[in-house]
Amino acid sequence: MRRHEPYDDIDPDTLIARDWLALSRSRLANERTLLAYIRTSLSMIGLGAILAKWIEHPSALVGGIVLGGTGVFVLIVGGVRFVQENRRYRRLTNQPNGLGTDGF
Repeated sequence: MRRHEPYDDIDPDTLIARDWLALSRSRLANERTLLAYIRTSLSMIGLGAILAKWIEHPSALVGGIVLGGTGVFVLIVGGVRFVQENRRYRRLTNQPNGLGTDGF
């Protein structure tokens, strides 16, 4: 049994222009959130690499590895969340590529 999703109760045939615009804003917000996840993860990976390479202390190496691993984890989580939300949007709009009536 599939769990209840936020967009399950919405009938695409009854949506008006305001609703389509709201969905477009939600899709754009999803893309901005993905970019934030990417930016954060790259910062963590970069800081981990700097710690591991330039500070010559055993705990700095461990800290760098932990930061790098956490950055990779954040990147994976962000990607999974983006794909889930994009699938919900495509299912609601009946668009194979996730595009709504706004043409973006």
